[in-house]
Amino acid sequence: MHRPLRLLTAFLCSVLLVPAAHAGGLKVSLTERAHWPWPMATPQAFDVASRAELAVFTEAMADADARNDATGDAASLTKWKERMRQVVVANFAKARETCAAGALFCEGAVPKDWEALVTTSRAGLAKLPAELAPWYAEQKPFHQGYVSELLRLAGLFPQVTSEILPLSPSEQFGLEMPDRSFLLTFDDGPTPKGGGTDALTTQLRAEGIHAAFFLLGSNYEARRKATSVEQLKALYAGMCVGSHGQEHRSHATWTGAVAGMESFHSKLADSLPEGQTKLTLFRPPYGQRTPDILQALERSGMKNMLWNIDSQDWHSSNPGPKAAGRVLSLMLLWRHGIILFHDIHPKATSALPRIWRETRGSGVNWVDCRKE
Repeated sequence: MHRPLRLLTAFLCSVLLVPAAHAGGLKVSLTERAHWPWPMATPQAFDVASRAELAVFTEAMADADARNDATGDAASLTKWKERMRQVVVANFAKARETCAAGALFCEGAVPKDWEALVTTSRAGLAKLPAELAPWYAEQKPFHQGYVSELLRLAGLFPQVTSEILPLSPSEQFGLEMPDRSFLLTFDDGPTPKGGGTDALTTQLRAEGIHAAFFLLGSNYEARRKATSVEQLKALYAGMCVGSHGQEHRSHATWTGAVAGMESFHSKLADSLPEGQTKLTLFRPPYGQRTPDILQALERSGMKNMLWNIDSQDWHSSNPGPKAAGRVLSLMLLWRHGIILFHDIHPKATSALPRIWRETRGSGVNWVDCRKE
């Protein structure tokens, strides 16, 4: 493809294709993860399940490499593959730390590189116990689809930026967190009074979890007109408030993005919950940003917070059980990170109780956003 045509294609993707994904236009990989037979009620049990998910993902990624499935920007694809391989090898080594004699994927030496991990994963999957056959039949296509999602994003980068790769070392993705540590985040609110935001903040406080909410200017202003600053502060008590921009549009292509951010941030600062002295977190819609956006944030003393675990709860084909199954599978794969939900969609309120229930006792730590 000639360079002008390639750039035009990337531009069309940035203004049409990626936002269309949030209207249900693109297929996402889903699973209920309904067939894992053992509870994850201890750190050791979490690691058994983690090794298994890592092995299936490794197999799916190695198969995609063999088929040469990836298309798009070659340099970004290479960079993402190298980064992802390092993450998976490191995570598998962490999951091997609690290995017991005869446990799944514990034979032989700990794989030190990608090729060794592929060999270990294929060997372990080839001799799974019969009781794991239904789980494998469900998770194999899930991880094949998930690898395809990631390859697509990597192929579009950097013409279409996203959470797939960093633009700056200052950006947060969740990989800087300790093992088994996860931060819950919610985009696009607030909802009208009595809606998803109210339900989620109530749920979170009951569970003792402090999450980050990234507010959208238009939704904030509608809620602000119907309530008081004191009520907004009470709504987000114990949580962190961040910015999702004035409008839900690509901040990589919108010429008014920085001005819109600055205007919204001055209004939002009046409604921060008690204990949050200033606005410090920003998340661009679709994860699309530019160096200019990052520089503007730096001037304001703010950090760009993206994510590495996407619930895909916006998608019309994703009911609550599959949002929970997807997140649980990805927590076991990534082992730490920032989880993305949306408080304007109802999936999180049904998915989170299952996620909390199945990880209780597993060693999972729900990060306090106020300390990030």
